[in-house]
Amino acid sequence: MVEITRRDFIKAAGGFVSAAALSPGLLGEALAQESKRFNILFLMTDQHCHSVMRCAGNQVVHTPNLDRLAAEGARFTSSVCATPFSSPTRASFITGQWPHTHGIVKNVDGNKVKGLDDSVIATEQVLHDKGHRTFHMGKWHLGNPVDLRCYRRERDLVSTDAYRQVRKSLHEDQWYKVRSGETQIGDVAYTAEMAEIHKRWAEEKNRAEQDLTVIGRHLLPAEYSFESWLTDRCIDLIRKYGDDNFMITWSVSPPHAAWIVPDPYYSMYDPSKMPLPASWGEIPEVYKDSSAGHFSSRMGEKRIREMLRCYYGQVTMMDWCIGRILDALQEHDLEKDTLVVFTSDHGDMQGAHGMVCKSLPGYYDEIVRTPLIVRYPGKVKPGAVIDTHVNSVDLAPTFLDYAGVQIPNSVQGVSLRPLLEGKVRNDDRPAFCERGLGSEKGGWSRMIRTHEWKYAYFADGRRELFNLARDPHEMKNLADDSSAAADMKSLHKKLIDQAEKSKDPALQFLAKA
Repeated sequence: MVEITRRDFIKAAGGFVSAAALSPGLLGEALAQESKRFNILFLMTDQHCHSVMRCAGNQVVHTPNLDRLAAEGARFTSSVCATPFSSPTRASFITGQWPHTHGIVKNVDGNKVKGLDDSVIATEQVLHDKGHRTFHMGKWHLGNPVDLRCYRRERDLVSTDAYRQVRKSLHEDQWYKVRSGETQIGDVAYTAEMAEIHKRWAEEKNRAEQDLTVIGRHLLPAEYSFESWLTDRCIDLIRKYGDDNFMITWSVSPPHAAWIVPDPYYSMYDPSKMPLPASWGEIPEVYKDSSAGHFSSRMGEKRIREMLRCYYGQVTMMDWCIGRILDALQEHDLEKDTLVVFTSDHGDMQGAHGMVCKSLPGYYDEIVRTPLIVRYPGKVKPGAVIDTHVNSVDLAPTFLDYAGVQIPNSVQGVSLRPLLEGKVRNDDRPAFCERGLGSEKGGWSRMIRTHEWKYAYFADGRRELFNLARDPHEMKNLADDSSAAADMKSLHKKLIDQAEKSKDPALQFLAKA
């Protein structure tokens, strides 16, 4: 195998930002000649912190199927989301564009923020037009999926009404019972402490739209959950279309709020033993007024540990679902023909800096780094661990490269195939993350992360600078430290370069800073 250098890789890919100069899948064309069978299985959770997998070094969580996937494929340690909340990053996954380019810089919300339409150049649209069967099941968060031609086929959408009928048919004896010391509210059993804060939240006049205090033991057994039902439908599609080329996206909400999980997953974890990060402690002053700051300050350590217990339980339950899907691929002899990618749209603070959830305007690793595992037998080296920074925009060109399809000029990411196949060494390219600057000009920010540094610039002129090599938990902001001034200036210049290459409207402000 001929190993190419980082410079060769960048030259071939047209730089970190643009994939327009990529050849029309030279490697992918060769693949297409080898075999006409090629499937993509895109597995996605929501708000899954990068560190909550056993294969990532977490010795508390149980993730045997994600560990299996990592052992049979490659795990990226420095995968960074496009934006640390859902809709913008999800759009970046399938378009290969930065949020400021595809235009979704906030979560899609009815008429306030519109989603994608049929004009979008997205992975599934391109593959659909080439004859692939394309399906998206579960959380979409980008408007109405049927607005896209790739999702109008038979069973493209999994009707929640159909699931509700299944749930309604359950006999009361099939539900779990409330235990001594628990309080039942709806279909959730709460500890005394969680029931108290949940009732207190309901009485607040200015409470947030989403109730983050729904934290406890779900009385609905796992096999009857919506996620398990989605998994059954995913397996049905694999069986039905195993002789065709397909792309199936299985997208579930957990480990996102509401943090409720049934047994055996709830009882699998002892809240008193849930790990709190090294940065656990006082909430930084600048983030005390954020949603995550307010919520966490009301929770206290004991309730946060209960939340983490449910969070870990949700991760393990989703791992169980993923294992069933992987088994279905194996059962139908589709493993060798299927590119499997697992990731999440963003992370969760997990108690870091005293906060949980993700609703703060910062860029801590807990919310911007995401799990990313890729398996493709015979192509991706088993057990590989790749430290190179990658971004959400890199998934679309990777999918299309492996499919042997021309990568559209609109794509701004680069294919990860050279990294996955060991044709390029781990390189030192940075990762970027962004917030805002759509029609509303305020509240935007931009971030760059290298293996040594993380630097963020905010619309109000505030800056954050952390030396990740010496301060991996981001405890000391060096933005006002004269000894780091030269490094900060260099990083700011790289932000400007990124903005120029990607035609980011933030450029006009960054250049003046």
